[in-house]
Amino acid sequence: MRDKPVYVDGVGLDAMDNSLSSCIEDVLLKSTDNLAWLSPGDVVLLKPALNSEDPYPSTTHPLSVQIISKILAENGAEVVVGDQSGIRDVLHHPGGIIHGKTRNNYIKAGMGTKDDLRFVGFEEEGWEEGFSHYSSDRTSSWPHGFFASNWIRKADHIINLPRLSTHTQAGATLGFKNMIGIIRDDSRMDYHANGPYNFSIKLAARDSSLKSVDDKSGTFFEKIVEISDAVKEKLRLTLFVATKAQATFGPNRYVLPIGKFGIAKAYVVNLKPGLVFGSADPVGAESFALALLKDIKKSVPFLSRLYQRLILFSNSNVLELDKIPVSDHPYIKHAIEIGLGKMPGRISYTNVPATVQERLKEYFT
Repeated sequence: MRDKPVYVDGVGLDAMDNSLSSCIEDVLLKSTDNLAWLSPGDVVLLKPALNSEDPYPSTTHPLSVQIISKILAENGAEVVVGDQSGIRDVLHHPGGIIHGKTRNNYIKAGMGTKDDLRFVGFEEEGWEEGFSHYSSDRTSSWPHGFFASNWIRKADHIINLPRLSTHTQAGATLGFKNMIGIIRDDSRMDYHANGPYNFSIKLAARDSSLKSVDDKSGTFFEKIVEISDAVKEKLRLTLFVATKAQATFGPNRYVLPIGKFGIAKAYVVNLKPGLVFGSADPVGAESFALALLKDIKKSVPFLSRLYQRLILFSNSNVLELDKIPVSDHPYIKHAIEIGLGKMPGRISYTNVPATVQERLKEYFT
């Protein structure tokens, strides 16, 4: 397998949007050999993290969507931005959409406007018409397969745009976890049934015909990772904008929102310097994201760490994130096992202090 470096650009501490824009463009072009795979008229699907209406860093940085869309369009691509928000925000079952619109979250999170014709909420495509069954010999954790948006078939290329965040159930929500957004809600119920706090998902789906049955396989992480097998041949880049990151709870701003406020608010770290990083290898990008998240979590104040521990005391996925080496994390181990990529052989830094590079290097040794 050809070496696919992780490219990392540092963003100035007082960076304006033009500086951040330059970093996004630089990482995009370096990671894709100047869009070598793109031909005029190709359809490129951008997959942001749009679990809710909460703004960045609970969701993808809007500038990454805007800048990458612009560059792709200038090079002849037909750009589509697509996702489906989480079950709590958008509930879809065989009878149709019960509540919520991913399109509304796209607007409220600041990624686009109501007139943005590029955006597709996958639930809007229909239960049967919008999704197709997927299964392969590399998705054994899904004994009956899963249903994925037909946009992964329609697209010629896919770019994954996650956010950097901890996660109340999975411990971390990064590139692989972001692909949950392409699967239908019955498949989401299947994977959640293997994870912690599934009662909250069943509660969110209570008005639907969706069922939640734990198959007792204990393959919560494996199911997450195996979704990426469905996009493996078309995935060209995983790119993160990390000027901020949620370092407790997540993926949303509050675990339990109450109006404009809520209970268990995610602690947000402002990175100094901010980083834009990406790789054509999803495992390389995920590995670097895990290392960075582990490093960031060390700066969380004691009381915020204690608060999370008290609330999430029963979830080992959260507690073990700090303890598990990057190479041993189930995201990484299983992704390598099923051939999605490999640990980064080279990390190429631009405008990143040597002290930061040395600190992150420790997580890979």
